[in-house]
Amino acid sequence: MTMVYEKSKGLTDVPFHYCPGCTHGVIHKLVAESLVELGVLDDAIGVAPVGCSVLAYKYFNCDMQEAAHGRAPAVATGIKRVHPDKVVFSYQGDGDLASIGAGEIVHVAHRGEKITTIFVNNAIYGMTGGQM
Repeated sequence: MTMVYEKSKGLTDVPFHYCPGCTHGVIHKLVAESLVELGVLDDAIGVAPVGCSVLAYKYFNCDMQEAAHGRAPAVATGIKRVHPDKVVFSYQGDGDLASIGAGEIVHVAHRGEKITTIFVNNAIYGMTGGQM
C-alpha cells in the first residue's frame, strides 16, 4: 500500500486538544513541516508564552521554552544571543503578541533580532471575546 500522508516528524505523538476552529492545530502542522523541510528541526528552539500558545511545548518535536505573558520575543532574543547557531522562533497568539506583548515585538523588530515570530491571529482573543 502506498503511503499518502504521514504525520510530520516535527510533531510529537501527543494528540492536539485545542478547541475546534482555533487554527492552532493547522498552524502547528505547517510550522512542523517547515522545520523538517528546511532541515532545521534538530537546531530549532521555540518559545511559547502564556495562553493556548503555551501548549506548543507538548506538540513540537524540538526544544521549547516557556515565557511570561507577552515576553516571548525577549526570551527568544536571549536564547538566540546565547545560541547564535540555532533557529529560534516564538509562537504567539493575538492576545499575547498584539496586546500585552506589542512593545516587546516592536523593540525586537527595531533591533533587527534574528528570530522568527509566528503570530497566530485567529481573532479569538479569549479574554475579550474576539478582536480583529
